[in-house]
Amino acid sequence: MSPAGARHGSTRAAMSGHALGPLRREWTKLLFTRRTYVIWAGLLAIPFITALAIKLASSPPGPGEGPEFLSRVIENGMYTPLASLAALIPFFLPLAAIMAASYMIAGEAELGTLRIILLRPVKRGAMLLTKWVTAITFLLVGLLLVVAGGLLFGGLFFGLQPMVTLSGTTVSIAEGIGLILLTALFALAAMACMVSLALLFSTLADSSLTALIATVVLYVVIQLLVSFSYFDWLAPYVFPTYFNDYVNFFRDPIAWRPIGKAVLVFGVWSAALTTIAWLLFRRKDVVS
Repeated sequence: MSPAGARHGSTRAAMSGHALGPLRREWTKLLFTRRTYVIWAGLLAIPFITALAIKLASSPPGPGEGPEFLSRVIENGMYTPLASLAALIPFFLPLAAIMAASYMIAGEAELGTLRIILLRPVKRGAMLLTKWVTAITFLLVGLLLVVAGGLLFGGLFFGLQPMVTLSGTTVSIAEGIGLILLTALFALAAMACMVSLALLFSTLADSSLTALIATVVLYVVIQLLVSFSYFDWLAPYVFPTYFNDYVNFFRDPIAWRPIGKAVLVFGVWSAALTTIAWLLFRRKDVVS
């Protein structure tokens, strides 16, 4: 390689390292936070508790009782991660997303480190995006723990067998695991909205607890509004409406249209909320 080529290669490596440096620092901070492991442990415990409770129950849950797919767990351990995800998506998973994202900016402010960070030559937009990616990665690890734990405990208690879809057809174990992973990715796309919403409040508040409470209250208000028939017109426009559309992965053929619509809604909401957070954060007067 010529000297010019070597210099060019070293420059690209330096730029790549410079770009990944903030992400690496955020991830390191996350790994040194006790809250991270508490949430991950809680997510991993859900499939264990689900499988154990059904195993010890005098009578298994019937169809329509509890989260989606719960009644099928006793027949096939492959449904354990699905029942666990179905139980997590309405509240605990959004809460985990809110806890992770609400701390990202407001937590730095209450510790007094935000001002120090911004004294460096750092772009606020890049900083905000790095924190968003960190929160999403944190949730991805949590979802993989749910899937892995569900397959492990479901296999130990009930065994793993080919899955019967909602349409009555049967898919192999490998195909079933693929569908479960798609469900986890769908849940991650849904939680991107919660991360963006919490990050927005995190840029407005100087306390992570304030940002967390504000996000939870708004999420609960949205859920309450769409539960009343008077606000049926609002339901298609708010992202929680589409949280349960993962069931379309278990139709034969897969109902891609409602899945695509849900992912589009998640993407629009997440992008809009993150953009608003960036616009507010870039003008924020940091005094602490």
